[in-house]
Amino acid sequence: MNLSSQKIIITGITGGIAFATAKLLIEQGAQVFVSARQQSKLDQALSELGPQASGSLMDLSDTASITEFFDVAGEFDHLITPAASSMFSPISDMDLVAARQILETKQWGQMLCVHEGVKRISKNGSIILFSGTVTQKPIAGATMFASVGGATEAAARIWAHELAPVRVNTIVPGIIDTPIWNSLMSEEAARSTLDATAAVLPVGRVGTVDDIAKSAAFLIDNGFINGHSLVVDGGHRII
Repeated sequence: MNLSSQKIIITGITGGIAFATAKLLIEQGAQVFVSARQQSKLDQALSELGPQASGSLMDLSDTASITEFFDVAGEFDHLITPAASSMFSPISDMDLVAARQILETKQWGQMLCVHEGVKRISKNGSIILFSGTVTQKPIAGATMFASVGGATEAAARIWAHELAPVRVNTIVPGIIDTPIWNSLMSEEAARSTLDATAAVLPVGRVGTVDDIAKSAAFLIDNGFINGHSLVVDGGHRII
């Protein structure tokens, strides 16, 4: 796939999936425009990605920040929104402030990116949103991640109609080995959880950020996929 004429926006570049996706698309010739909340992290990512990458600060919980980011980005061909946030808590003990923050960043933030992005996206472009397989395979404590993921998948199917011919799809990752696990639990507990999951998955391993990056590249390349939720979970939902 040759993406040499394509400009691709990727949000949340400091996350493992976003960075891997940017790196892969750059290798295929794309120019990428990325976001981060902190200047130091943005500068570090851009230095590692090289001259085909540029970017600007953006806070997904700040509407004005999102508008400014897309004003700076200008016209583009594809939008990818893998910026991640999550929490695990039973409903009885849920931190409601943290729960609302998940809504504002993961669901509302993605929606605002689409709202601003469609003003500048190519008519032959595409949008790739992100959910998670907890929308299909319930996991205790994952209420918020399942809720925002389900909302995103449903919205994407509507936007695939509303924004045509721009294509809108959702990637639905399973258990992926990314740094977010260390923000949810201790490093030892995270490793134990990932290893236990790998032992029961049909493919014998958890997912990698490269698995998801390849899925994003596939959805950009295949112009006949639209309004689809692409599950990339190693078979987790069937066990």
